[in-house]
Amino acid sequence: MRIKQIAALAPTLLGLGLPSGTPANPQVLLRPDVVARGHASSIEVTGVRSRTLQVRLVGASANSGRPIPWTPLHLAHGIWHAKLEMPELRGIYPVELRVGPGARILRSDEWLLRVFAKGTFARPSFDTPEDVARWWVQNIPGGAKLVALKRWPRPAFDRRDPRLHRLLVLAYSPTGHPGVHDRLGIFVTAVRDGYGGHWRLLEATAVP
Repeated sequence: MRIKQIAALAPTLLGLGLPSGTPANPQVLLRPDVVARGHASSIEVTGVRSRTLQVRLVGASANSGRPIPWTPLHLAHGIWHAKLEMPELRGIYPVELRVGPGARILRSDEWLLRVFAKGTFARPSFDTPEDVARWWVQNIPGGAKLVALKRWPRPAFDRRDPRLHRLLVLAYSPTGHPGVHDRLGIFVTAVRDGYGGHWRLLEATAVP
């Protein structure tokens, strides 16, 4: 697993809504920044001088769609820290900070928690989510032919960032079984390796 590289964000104090004298270069460290579903991760933040600090994972949910709320961080020896409540769904979750309710949000495109199955990074990456789905069909044991492919609306409980996740539904025919009644279907979720990155397979499931 990789350890999160420290990423600095330097907007203006006025834009953040931070108290006067607060440093505007928060540094975020996730331990680890790639975690299997059901496992734990924690956050450490330096560079913010305030009486309070909160964190949330954008799009994170639990219990079939309950949004995971803002979590307070605790200050010790100049470092803010907290254990993160983990999402129920695999994916990439941007990290946001704020000093309190109503304050402007601190965010960087580099602050990302990845909830991945083992081996996800070993899968090839592609320019489009559709290419990910085609690759999945090509690697079906015994061979298969792609028959239909289209993007599919995500269920209401799925709050993950649509810029980083795409759901597709596809139909395919196993080799030697070209009949319409022999066709099979699957839902494929493609995940983007950060904003502007390539796409790879996150998971393939029987239901969206």
